[in-house]
Amino acid sequence: MAARDDARACDARCEGVRAASSACDACGAVAAKYTCPACARKSCSLACVNRHKAAHECDGKRARVGFIDIRDFTDGDVVRDYRFLEDAGATGERAKRWKPTFGETSVDGGEGARENGGGRGGRGGRGGRGRGRGNDAHHARRALDALGAKCAERGVEVRFMANGMARRRLNTTTHHRKRDELFWRCEWAFHVGDARVVRVDDKVSENVTLADVYAAHVKALTIETEDKATVATFKPTDADEDKTTNDGENADNASASTYVALLEQFDTPANAKRWHAVSLHQTLAQALRGKVVVEFPTFHVVPTLRADAFVLASP
Repeated sequence: MAARDDARACDARCEGVRAASSACDACGAVAAKYTCPACARKSCSLACVNRHKAAHECDGKRARVGFIDIRDFTDGDVVRDYRFLEDAGATGERAKRWKPTFGETSVDGGEGARENGGGRGGRGGRGGRGRGRGNDAHHARRALDALGAKCAERGVEVRFMANGMARRRLNTTTHHRKRDELFWRCEWAFHVGDARVVRVDDKVSENVTLADVYAAHVKALTIETEDKATVATFKPTDADEDKTTNDGENADNASASTYVALLEQFDTPANAKRWHAVSLHQTLAQALRGKVVVEFPTFHVVPTLRADAFVLASP
């Protein structure tokens, strides 16, 4: 009987300890519902949460890098540390992608830093490895200016379009600095009936004769076309091969050939276009000298019978 009374008394004491341990630390009158992640104090309501924060200057945030004794380390702490490392990695990735620009100057250590003495790390650390979008735009602009200057040396004025425009994206014209030679992107628009068949050369040396490039396109076009008669007009003739020109100009091109090659004059209205006659016996550099092109040249090849619809520009 006495043993039973002792057991009941022990249970009552334990229940009291449990009740005391789960009581709200702020008011002490109600059982706690919440545990502060920062200080582990217990609270029963939002009012008590705010009261304990004010009393103990607690922000309620767990110290993610705080020391935890190994004896108190739990699986939850391992998970929280793992998530902390993940967040740190994600922050680093966001920092790499976020490259603000101000005009043509990049605030990160890119090529601009390299020009000012920084490198891809080197003695200056790893800060010089990034490439800002503004810095890339600056160097792209410089590259275009250099290309335009090389074209101007040859008497060709190139008008570059804004970034994002289709013709800007398609332009593959380059300058070989060691050989001081331009390689142009060229388009050939064959007027076949009411349609236009466009063929492209990504890189053509300025020293190549247009007739050689043209002959290769006509051969490929003839092979690809089922109705050979529609492209027979564009086939080079013996007269074309034997023909000579004066200073690169071919005044008899229309009368002696079954086709004419034309280059659109820049800055003419769409309803009043003017065209430059082009001799295929010229090199590409000769054909473009004194012309204005938008990004790269497009040569229109038209049957002679339809050439009257194309008004030639004044010499």
